[in-house]
Amino acid sequence: MVTLPIDFVAIKYPGYFWNLKEKKLYTMKISGILRPLSKSDPNHWNHFNDAYRVSVNGERRNVQMEYLKKLRVTNSVIPVEKI
Repeated sequence: MVTLPIDFVAIKYPGYFWNLKEKKLYTMKISGILRPLSKSDPNHWNHFNDAYRVSVNGERRNVQMEYLKKLRVTNSVIPVEKI
């Protein structure tokens, strides 16, 4: 069983976690260590969105700050691939 600190909430993309107290997005890769991500500043290339850029299956995605601020503490299940 994997247990994260109480302040962390899983987002819709696997491997990324929002810290409710710090208001920062973290990633957890194969090492199992939570690492903070840097936020993209709004500009005309990202349509003036305040967001984090993440990679999902090799594709870049924007995670909007509006979405992250709406997250609340819930239990989440991490799927396991069956071999």
